[in-house]
Amino acid sequence: MIKKILKVFLFLVLASSRSYANDCTVISDANSIYKSIMQSAASNLSIKRLQQIVGVNADGIWGVRSDTAYKNLISRCNSYSYPGLTIGIDGAKITDFYKNQTVFDQIPYQNCSMQKIPIYGKIQSKPDAGAVVGGAVLGGIIGKAITQKDKGAAVGAIVGGVLANENQKTKSSTEVIGYESRQKCQTKFKNLPKEEVVYSFSTITFVVDGKEQTVEFQKSP
Repeated sequence: MIKKILKVFLFLVLASSRSYANDCTVISDANSIYKSIMQSAASNLSIKRLQQIVGVNADGIWGVRSDTAYKNLISRCNSYSYPGLTIGIDGAKITDFYKNQTVFDQIPYQNCSMQKIPIYGKIQSKPDAGAVVGGAVLGGIIGKAITQKDKGAAVGAIVGGVLANENQKTKSSTEVIGYESRQKCQTKFKNLPKEEVVYSFSTITFVVDGKEQTVEFQKSP
């Protein structure tokens, strides 16, 4: 029973590896199209092609779902190792395995847009009629009190009104008086893919008591 389970497990692993390998044969094409998308140079047909590769609806619109599917493909292919040259040493066979690793370079670019910037200026406050009238009344009362005559009250009212009006003129506030369009830029980054071949691991295969044994190991850098 255990042997059957091991055989099924081994079959699934091999089938999965073949599936990954088949997907990864188009990784260079996928990376090339993705790079053109990030540089805003991809055609609608190219975007549909990459969407077909990553297994999403090929509508020609690159969005979050398409980007996630592409990153998943990269993750799968980065985990797939393929055998390189096999050499024989004293009856043993040593095979090195490699990965076609996709990595991303962050390329800076300027993202600019026109924005409306407020212009501030000093605005003179409008005369407060109540303050002017109040000043005139107060001036009239003071003028009459001093002169004990109605003429004094009239003069006082005039002077009080004038002073109140002048006091109003000295008041001002800072307000938005208009807008001007200015270009505002900020530095952003685009993730552009590139491929690197990197060493993954090695295996040594030898025969002991008539049985073939395979051991995985890492070479020293």
